[in-house]
Formats: sequence, C-alpha cells, structure tokens
Amino acid sequence: MTRGATWGDHVGAAVLTARADDGSRPVETQPAGAGPGVFRADWPGVQYRNVRPFAVTDPARYLPGPPPGLTSSAYAQAFAEVEQLGNAAVDAPDLLATFQFWSLPAGSAQPPGEWLRIALTVAGQRHLALGEQARLTALLTMTLADTTIPTVATKYAYRHWRPTTAIREADTDGNPATQPDPAWTSRAGSAGGTPEYVSGHSAYSGAAATVLAEFFCTDRIAFTHTTDSAPGGVARAYPSFSAAATEVGRSRIYGGQHFAFSDQAAQSIGRAVARDVLTTKLLRNTAPVHHGPCPAA
Repeated sequence: MTRGATWGDHVGAAVLTARADDGSRPVETQPAGAGPGVFRADWPGVQYRNVRPFAVTDPARYLPGPPPGLTSSAYAQAFAEVEQLGNAAVDAPDLLATFQFWSLPAGSAQPPGEWLRIALTVAGQRHLALGEQARLTALLTMTLADTTIPTVATKYAYRHWRPTTAIREADTDGNPATQPDPAWTSRAGSAGGTPEYVSGHSAYSGAAATVLAEFFCTDRIAFTHTTDSAPGGVARAYPSFSAAATEVGRSRIYGGQHFAFSDQAAQSIGRAVARDVLTTKLLRNTAPVHHGPCPAA
C-alpha cells in the first residue's frame, strides 16, 4: 500500500509538471457583444480554446460550421421549439424534472464528472479488473478534456445569443417567422453564462457515450444514475449510453438554455473527438481492442 501511494504521488506530480504550461492559465475573457444574434455578457475562461490537448492532434478539425442564420427556416423552427418547451410560464413538471436532473449547478461534478461516475458504475457491474478500469477512465477523461477545446473554440468563434435574448428581442432578427416576447423567461430561470452555440452538456455527453459504447462493444448497457441536482435525489434508469446522452441534450432545450441545432452540433463534436481518441490511444497489442468491430460473444 505504501509503495502504491508513493508511486501515485510521483505520477500525480509528474502530470502537474507536464501540464504547467498547457495554456489553461492565465484566464482570458471574451468581452460582451451587442446586436442581433450576439451573446451579451463577458465570458471568462476562453483560454481553453487553445489549451494543449491530451490525446487528439488537431482539435480544430472538430469545429462545426456556423449556426443557422437568423433569417433561416431552420433557425425559426428551433426558435419555436425552445420558445414552447423551455418557457417557465408553461407548466410541464416532466420537462422541469429532466432539466433539473441534468442541470448540475456549480459545485457539482458537472457533465464530465457525471459521465465518469456512470463509467465506474458500469465497470463495477461488469466486474472489470482494476487495470481495465484504469484504462477505461484514462480513455474517458482524455476524451472529455479534449472535447472542451473545440467546444470552447466554437462558442468563442460564433458567440451566439441564448434563447432568452433571442426570444425577447426577436423583432431584431429579421425573421418574419419569429415574434418577440419581452416577458419570456427560461425554465432554468437564467439566460446562461456562456455563448449558446454549442451546448457543452451535449458535447461532453456525446463524447462519453461514444467512449463507453465502443469500449464495451455495445451501446445497449442498462444502468441507473442520480445526480447532485436530481429532484428528490431520485435515480433514473437508461437502456443505453446514447439514450442518456440524448436526454442530456434535450434537457438543455427544456431548460430554455439552448436551441436544438446547438445540441446536435455539440453531440457531433463529442462523438468525433471520442473516435479520434479510441483509434489512436491506449490500444491493446492483441485483440480484442476497445474500438471498431468487437469480437463475437
């Protein structure tokens, strides 16, 4: 036990030294913007768009194109959906509960930590050896960390306005299919503290669900999970990793925090980063491997 603790201290110190100049400090802030389509508040933490990745070689490969134009029908459709589903004035206990379950306020593990807990739960259920648990958590945490880079970079590049601002100021977007509601309030009760496009919750969830499904050679592994923000502390059951990731993304719309196109683009970012990590890092020397076609049971 003493030798193990000593080795752990050594490895931890080495990692801290290796990451001391990774670009995560000093803190940089994107100033508040103005005008139609633009996020309105200062946003600290944007240095993470340039942080040194753990596993992928070129995070910029995973930046999506821009969100739908304000005058497009795609934007109007997403606008109408969040205007209805994310409206605090609409009594919908099921939508509120789903939003709250995945809201993960400051002080909780936030989305990456929730997925690490899910991974450890499933690893325990399937009696993974300690070495395999370590390999799984390494793959997962590298993926989640690297997913941050294109996610922050996308938010920084487009700094798209949140639904609260968009709906209250719809008379400025130039789209005849959207109508302003100056009194509209999100079910979350706030506009959100970062630019809207893309959803961080969705990016992390798409990444984690992909790592877990490919590591275990199947997506359809049932599990139960509860979060720090779960109403009444009640757990939820999921038939698969992708089902949980889908619910996380939709929860952001139910809370009035994001448009559907931001959920979809973010999930794609996460899945792409995960596949990059799975095909290049911590590969086994002999089959079966943790990616690609899995051996028959």
